[in-house]
Amino acid sequence: MASSASTFIPRVLSGYRRLFRARNSLFTGDVRAMVESRVAIRAEFDANKHVTDQTQMEGLLLMIDEAEDMLLNGIMRGELNPEKGAYEVKIKSEHADSSDSGSATTIEPITSETANNTSNNPKVVITSSSCKSNHTTDDKK
Repeated sequence: MASSASTFIPRVLSGYRRLFRARNSLFTGDVRAMVESRVAIRAEFDANKHVTDQTQMEGLLLMIDEAEDMLLNGIMRGELNPEKGAYEVKIKSEHADSSDSGSATTIEPITSETANNTSNNPKVVITSSSCKSNHTTDDKK
């Protein structure tokens, strides 16, 4: 059984590296998010380091792929602009297919600190886009 588990080692290590690259891509410049994501990724790998069942290992490897996809394509990062009272979001082309005009203006707080910052419900302002869009916004200020 140990020999079959060892065949997963290169895939596990590759997945670990891919998750770290994805987190770097998403959270560059955000020290807190970088630290918390590093701790979370490491904790998940440590929690599953003794898994030897092939079916369970395949499931965990699939979860790595899904987590990487979510980090790279499922999250749009924005920053609060206190002068405008709005979050500024730069939409990348990979986000265009996964969002419609209604969901692009929804902010889901990730931490309690973020939730406290959104108590005034600031608007989301798209500051730049690298994708072609079929819709326009009416509140350009």
